[in-house]
Amino acid sequence: MKLFYTLLPILLLSIGVSAQKLPDVQVKGVLAPSTIRIDGKNLEWGTFAAENKRTNLWYTIANDDKNLYLAIKANDNETITKIMAGGISFTINTKGKKREQDAIVVTYPLIARTNGNRGNMGQNRQRAGQERQEQGQKERDSINLAQRKTQLAGVKEIKALGFKQFSDTLISIYNEHGIKAVAKMDDQGAYVYEAAIPLSLLEIAAGSTNEIAYQIKLNGLPNTGNFAMRANAAPAFGGGNGRGGNFGGGGNANASRQDLMTATDFWGKYILQK
Repeated sequence: MKLFYTLLPILLLSIGVSAQKLPDVQVKGVLAPSTIRIDGKNLEWGTFAAENKRTNLWYTIANDDKNLYLAIKANDNETITKIMAGGISFTINTKGKKREQDAIVVTYPLIARTNGNRGNMGQNRQRAGQERQEQGQKERDSINLAQRKTQLAGVKEIKALGFKQFSDTLISIYNEHGIKAVAKMDDQGAYVYEAAIPLSLLEIAAGSTNEIAYQIKLNGLPNTGNFAMRANAAPAFGGGNGRGGNFGGGGNANASRQDLMTATDFWGKYILQK
C-alpha cells in the first residue's frame, strides 16, 4: 500500500501528459456538438482532435447529418501572419484520393490589400520602422491584434472551387448555398476559424461510411512581384511586432520571408460519424 501511494503521483502525471498529447493528423471522426455555431469562437470544441506540427495548427474535423465542419486554432504569430497573407484552403476529395484534382476547395479568409502609392513605399516603410522602434512590445502587440481583428471583420467573400451546384468561384459569406466560414482573433491573440460545408454540396449521404480525403493548406503570400523582399520590410497584413509582422534582418529574416511565401499543407482521411 505504501508503494502504491508513492507511485500514485507519478502515475497521475503520466496520465496527464498522455491526455495532453494529440496526434499530428486527426485519427477519428467526431460528431459535431448539437450547440455548434459558426462564429469564430472556440466555445463548443474543447480539446482539438489533432495538433499538426507542419502547419502549427490545432484542428478538428467533425460532422452531423447536414454538414462537414472544420475548426482551427493558431497561436503563434508567424502562422497567423501566413494565414492572413493567403488564407487557409480546405480541400475535400470525396473519392478518398489524396489529390487536388476533381476535389472541392474552400479558401478563407481573403483579405484585400492595396499597393497604395508605390513611389512612397520606401519612405512609408522607413517611417513605420521608426515608429515600431519607439513603441514597446506590449503596445506593438496590441496594435497588431487590433489590426488583425479589423481585417478579419472586413472579409466578405469565400473562394469556392469544384462545386457542381454553382459556377461562381467567389461567393459572399452570406451565400445561399449554406457554406459558412468565420474567423476571429480572441483576446489572447489566437486565430480561431470555423467552417461548415453542406453534405449535399459534397454529394455525400448523411449515413455514408465511405472514406474521404482532406487537405488543409496555408497558402502563404502570393508571389505577385509586389512584395518587397527587403530586411526592413514589414507586410501590411501582419502588423509589426518583431515576431513575424516585422521580419528584421539577417539569415533568419530571409528564412521567415521564404516561409511566408511557401505553402505548407498536410493530408488526412475522414469517415462520417452517425
